[in-house]
Amino acid sequence: MSKQVTLSKAIAQTVKSGDVLCFGFTHNRSHAAVYEVARQFRDQNCLTLVATGLLEYASILVSAGVVQHLEAAFSGNTYPAPSPSRILQNVFAEDAESDPDWTNYTMTVRLMAGAMGWPFVPVNSLLGSDLWRDKGRALVNDPFTGEDKPIIPALVPDVAFLHAPIADTLGNAVIHGPDAEESWAAFAARKVIITADRVVSPEEFRKLGPRNGIPGHLVEYVIEAPFGAHPQAQFVWTKEEGVESYAEDYEFRKTLRRLTRDPKALREWVEEWVFDSDHDAYLARLGKDRLKALQDAAVNPVPATPRDADAPASPEERAAVVGMRKAVQRATDGSAQSFFAGIGLSHLAAWGAEQICRDNDVEVAVIAENGMVGFRPLAGDPYLFNRPNAASSRFHSSFMRTLGVLAGPRARACLSMLAAGQIDSAGNINSSRTADGGLIVGSGGANDLGGGASDVMVVMPLKPGRYAPKMAFTTTPIKHLAGIATDLAWLERGADGTLEIAGIVCDEGGEAEALAAIEAATGVKLPVRANAERIAPPNDAEVALLRSFDPARAILG
Repeated sequence: MSKQVTLSKAIAQTVKSGDVLCFGFTHNRSHAAVYEVARQFRDQNCLTLVATGLLEYASILVSAGVVQHLEAAFSGNTYPAPSPSRILQNVFAEDAESDPDWTNYTMTVRLMAGAMGWPFVPVNSLLGSDLWRDKGRALVNDPFTGEDKPIIPALVPDVAFLHAPIADTLGNAVIHGPDAEESWAAFAARKVIITADRVVSPEEFRKLGPRNGIPGHLVEYVIEAPFGAHPQAQFVWTKEEGVESYAEDYEFRKTLRRLTRDPKALREWVEEWVFDSDHDAYLARLGKDRLKALQDAAVNPVPATPRDADAPASPEERAAVVGMRKAVQRATDGSAQSFFAGIGLSHLAAWGAEQICRDNDVEVAVIAENGMVGFRPLAGDPYLFNRPNAASSRFHSSFMRTLGVLAGPRARACLSMLAAGQIDSAGNINSSRTADGGLIVGSGGANDLGGGASDVMVVMPLKPGRYAPKMAFTTTPIKHLAGIATDLAWLERGADGTLEIAGIVCDEGGEAEALAAIEAATGVKLPVRANAERIAPPNDAEVALLRSFDPARAILG
């Protein structure tokens, strides 16, 4: 019997007041379903959202008055790099039941536990950081070792939504990689709704042959929703499915990023674009030309327009060059065979280092947490998770394998490179709270990486407030710190575990001036190693390499 229905009917028949919803993240989410949930539950404030990432879609649902509680690893915007959403910050500030202190790995493994029927699951993340709290985390005695081990509860959403390129009328759906959450939300949830760019007959679907996906018997309803992931992208790797890839709509996401800082303006946008619309009207408003341009950009991307190409190196670029050089050294001496590129300034440093290694016949694999393994970064587009990067990957994987294994407790020859909002005197990271306790964005995968066996390099400019001897909140305690790459210095831990200046970024004879700048930026006089090296400022070629990835300097400043 066919499970294909309208989007309106699927939501009306499936979602109930008080439900826990999960919009599953493969490399996109079902925004078509998001908008319909917003229409049907506007101003009822009765649903809970759980997610690895609460991105623009979550801000839209909060603005629509749908949400009562939130749980997530990351809450904010990701294009072109992480930034807060005031809409989401307000929820976490006002609702003590909402929990922003998970990680990408722990939220995914909670869904896996729910799918497996386990009541809880052990983890290596969270404990030892301020993400650990009384609710939803516990220590149990390991009967095999006698040691206390951290555990977290299974997660079973009432309804999960996934967007697929193609599905059949029975609900069978293809899911292409990278599949960050391994589609565990669909296997854990009590009910599943699939939106797909194309819905075909079971006979036509079977002709595609075996591939990764969701079996139809788990699915409640399936809806044909072309461009249903918009403004996110759809990655399609075979022509047989009759669906074209489409790229991220960067201009649309930039608009939403701006609106999430202004609750009144976002509500006005929601009333115009969501409440007074349906999916067909939404696509019509976007227009055929815009949608076709997104399809074209997925396979023939248009580089960003350069901005101030001849400007001197910014503090961000100076820090990235230091990180780039240190990463190349590690790849050259063999201690790093992979660069785990955390989103932000750090991923541009990793990309530049990989390019230099490749130019010098040094093999190194670049990894991104969403499951892109061994990819070749695209020049002209600084967004970490774009389709060309995914297309160039050797393998497609997931949070479970990247964060949990490749950079996890048994990582081998991996250098993880992270951006940071703030560091303390030991180089640990805060990306979760402001000084007054307000949410920044949360951990994402950073806490998972900091507690693994990879060496961790932090890449950030030293600016007032970015260094605090003691932070208000520790998101990511770093177990194995390679160093902190900044625009003014290279910092490493000393014998007592606190940061020392191991390298000074300056021209010859400029050490005293540079040390004064470091003190002004940090507010303290950091100890200087007797053998501290002088690190030459970036040269034109290094700056040009970084700007080749980010011509508009959206991240590079």
